[in-house]
Amino acid sequence: MPPRDILLALVVVIAWGSNFTAMRLALDELPPLLFVGLRFAILLPLLLVLPRPAGWWPIIAIGCFINMGQFGFLFSAMEADVTAGLASLLLQSQAPITIVLAAIFYRERVSAVQVAGITLAVIGLAVIGSASGGNVTLAGLGLVLCGALSWACGNLVLRRSPGVDMMALFVWASLVPPLPMLAAAFAFETPDPFGVIAALSLQGWLSVAYVAGISTLLGFSIWGALLSRHPAALVTPFALLIPVVGLSVAAVVLGETITWVEAGAGLLILAGIALCVLGPQLQRRFRR
Repeated sequence: MPPRDILLALVVVIAWGSNFTAMRLALDELPPLLFVGLRFAILLPLLLVLPRPAGWWPIIAIGCFINMGQFGFLFSAMEADVTAGLASLLLQSQAPITIVLAAIFYRERVSAVQVAGITLAVIGLAVIGSASGGNVTLAGLGLVLCGALSWACGNLVLRRSPGVDMMALFVWASLVPPLPMLAAAFAFETPDPFGVIAALSLQGWLSVAYVAGISTLLGFSIWGALLSRHPAALVTPFALLIPVVGLSVAAVVLGETITWVEAGAGLLILAGIALCVLGPQLQRRFRR
C-alpha cells in the first residue's frame, strides 16, 4: 500500500476513533433516539446530488441494521451506561460476530485461528462485564453488543452488494431513521423533540455535524475507496487502531480513565479481533 493510502487509512481511523467523543458531547444535550434521527436527517439534502443505488432492499436493510439499529443501541448505551472510550473498543466485537453470522447464513468457513480469536474476544467481554470499574454496566455492555450485532447484520448485507457506491448507499439509507426515531423519541424520551433540537448549543450542533459529516461521509467514502484499490486484508486491519484513538481522545477531551482490569480485557478483545481479521492471511503465508 503506498504511503498516500496509508495516510488516508489513518485519517479514517482518527475520524472514527474521535467520533465516540463527539457522540458523548452530543448526548449531553440530546436523548439517544432523537440523536439518531437528527444525525441522519441532516444528511437528507445530499439525496439531491447523489444518485440512488440500484435496488431498495440494500438501502432499507442498511438503514435498519446500521443506521438505526447500531446507533440506536450504541447511543442508548453511551447515554449513561458506558464511557465513550470503552464503547469504541466494545463495538469492534462486530468483527467476530460478523464471522459467526457469515458462517451460519452464508456457510463461510471459519478457521481454527478465527475460532481462537472469537474465544479470546468473548473472554475479554466476560471480564469487562464481570469486573468493570464503573465504566460500563451490564445493561450498557448488552446494549453495545446489540449495536455490534446490528452492525454485523449490516455487514452481511454489504457482502451481498458488490460494486455499490458506499457513500450513496449510506446517504440514501439515511431515509430510514428520521421518522421512526422521531416517533420513538416522542413516545419514550421527550414530549417536545423539536424544542430539544431548537435548544441545542453550538457545541451540540458541531458534535452532531461531526458525527454525521466527518464520520459517515468522509470516513466511509475514503474507506470505500481504499477497499476498491487494495485487498481487504490490507485495509481492514487499520480498524484495530480505532479503539486506541477512541480511548486516547476520550481521555484527553472528556477526562475518562480506564482500569487495569479493563485495559487487560481490552487487549484480549483486540487480540481476538486481530486473530479473526489477520489469522487466515497469516496461516496462508506460513503454509507457503
